[in-house]
Amino acid sequence: MRKIFLLVSFLVLFCTSAFAVAIGSVADKMGQTWNERDGRTEEVIKGYILEMNDFLQTGEDGGMILHYKDETKFTMGPNTELIIDEFAFDTSVIPIEIAMNISINVGTFTYESGSIKTLGGEVNMFTPTATITVQGTAFSGTVDTSGQTTITLLPDSQGEVGQVTVTNEAGSQILTNVYTSVTVVGSDIMIKTPSALDHNQKKNLFDIDSVDDDIKDKHNQQFDRKENNEQLQKIEEAIISEEATITETADTYDATSDLGTSGTETILDTKSNEDIAVDNIEVESDIDTSYYDEWEEDLKDWGYIDEDNQISVWDAEGETKMDWDEAKKMYSEMDQAYLEAIGCKDCSWDDVNWDEVNWEEVDWDAYAAEYNSLLEDYGLTSYKVEEEDITEKVEEEATSTFVGYTWDDFDLSSSYYANADYIAAGGPPEMTIENFCDYNGWGSWCDQKWLDWQNEWNKDDWSLFKDYDSWKKGARKIWKKWYGWCGTWDSPEWCKGQPKPWKMEGLKDKYVTEWTNTDWQNYFEWTYSWVTTGTYDDTGDDSTSLEEEYSFEDDYDQDSELTQWLATIDNEWDCDYYGYYWDKANSACGTEWVDNSKSETEVTASGEILNYTTGEITQTLTTTSSGVSTSETLTSRASTLNNEFDADVDTSVSGYSIINRYNDSHRAYLKIDTNNEADIQILQDKEAQHFDIGSSSSQENITIIQTD
Repeated sequence: MRKIFLLVSFLVLFCTSAFAVAIGSVADKMGQTWNERDGRTEEVIKGYILEMNDFLQTGEDGGMILHYKDETKFTMGPNTELIIDEFAFDTSVIPIEIAMNISINVGTFTYESGSIKTLGGEVNMFTPTATITVQGTAFSGTVDTSGQTTITLLPDSQGEVGQVTVTNEAGSQILTNVYTSVTVVGSDIMIKTPSALDHNQKKNLFDIDSVDDDIKDKHNQQFDRKENNEQLQKIEEAIISEEATITETADTYDATSDLGTSGTETILDTKSNEDIAVDNIEVESDIDTSYYDEWEEDLKDWGYIDEDNQISVWDAEGETKMDWDEAKKMYSEMDQAYLEAIGCKDCSWDDVNWDEVNWEEVDWDAYAAEYNSLLEDYGLTSYKVEEEDITEKVEEEATSTFVGYTWDDFDLSSSYYANADYIAAGGPPEMTIENFCDYNGWGSWCDQKWLDWQNEWNKDDWSLFKDYDSWKKGARKIWKKWYGWCGTWDSPEWCKGQPKPWKMEGLKDKYVTEWTNTDWQNYFEWTYSWVTTGTYDDTGDDSTSLEEEYSFEDDYDQDSELTQWLATIDNEWDCDYYGYYWDKANSACGTEWVDNSKSETEVTASGEILNYTTGEITQTLTTTSSGVSTSETLTSRASTLNNEFDADVDTSVSGYSIINRYNDSHRAYLKIDTNNEADIQILQDKEAQHFDIGSSSSQENITIIQTD
């Protein structure tokens, strides 16, 4: 993850028209930002006044922090578009006028409630696929170019958590737990239940604090970084002609003033005018300010540089004024220090290949020291923390066994997995209420239930990365435990047919420890595509199946077609998957809850022996029903219980059948010239599966045995 450090911030206040109907202003911005108002396009600067129906936009490097009159805060990330449809905040009239409606076409943003919601006003935001209704909280959102919308609930600046309702034509989901998220794929596709963010997602989360810091940190980078040799050319010309220095010296030098009253010359500096000129030029040429020279006129036009050639800069004591000629030297030196820190010595901003920067090897402490040293060199106050007498503190800590942890201690970076203490302990430390929740001052969401879930996740994640280097069975088991798309956020389940990374093209030849950010993105995008469309390939088939059409019906929407479709579901798994209730006694799927406790029959197997010559298996089956158990040992063509893998049988084409079964090591693919009669037995490693096609006594036996 890239770490951006504060270089220098440009800030300036601008006057605005007294006649504008202001509903807020731009508190800060970076990069390219503009607004379309009344048919004209305007550049957006810090202090820009917001009005109704403004169409605000940011470029690739752009960002804005908007503050509304009621103290609502809205942050726009790069490539974001929004329209202020409605904003009313007038508490001086009765009834008071309070409401907010915003449309977000595309992009990434955060929102934090102001006074509108606390006073009972309606706050709605609209994307191409969803409506977001806010109840006094903060959240982060992303809308991609297809309209897909992802909303994540956040704590606000005071650590409080409210509620967000996300709605489309197929229904709604309510976010009440912090750092849970929902994604809306389409306007008429059911929204999945909220899921919790993992560590990687939290690290990369577009949230309020990180966005504020990012915009302020990048503020000085709002101009395009271009090479400019104009100043160098001027210096070279001055070196050749020496006119500037010689003329200036001749105009200010009075020889008679250096003569004593006796007519004898006083002792003068023997350095020639030529030497003085060269010395002055060498000082100037040590620092290349061409980048900032190129933008000098624009900075003056925008009001950053005032009529006295002063510009605002910031140091440890706050805002101060500095001569622009000195400031641009400081900026240039700070830029070079940053570029050297990331491994790009003697290069410009345009020379940096950001994808090749090894952020984990950057010595940020050394860069911070250089940054502070430059501040001091130019007469500003550095951010150095003065050393204090910590003897008592050290003695107190030496007698204390309490240790606290932050998110950084579980950041899933290379240094995390290489932590010597964690390796020696066999894994990361256990989070507790005291050492994590209380230590960080987290709110009520950080409870024991969440800690239990997080600790188990940390333990399995550590094992996945440290105990395995390939997709062995144990690694696959861990993956399927945590990355199943079904179930709930705190109890995920592997969906039937869900694509596995060790089977996906582009991923199957890599273990997870080798994955890049692109690999992670592809995995989640492909899985998401499979969940919503049934495939992660571009099949060109956008038709809706009967299951998709009727799997989202509510009780009050039941009709004859739904009843007819439910009757086709003949197993508990599919019934649960589509959100309905399984009746075990009648082997039927319906819309009403059924108490299955009295009709449950449990069958267990023991002593399983697989004969890899005949294909038969021997096993003892124990059946328990209503508290009574019976056992029977049989040798036959049968299936082992609790198989992880299953065969697909296609008899839809007249004249033949296709059987396809594969585990992680073997595949059995069979095409037989009948779709009526066959007895199939497949042994793959330690699993056996038996099934019939047809029921005639004249069935032919087909046996497939695959094992290492």
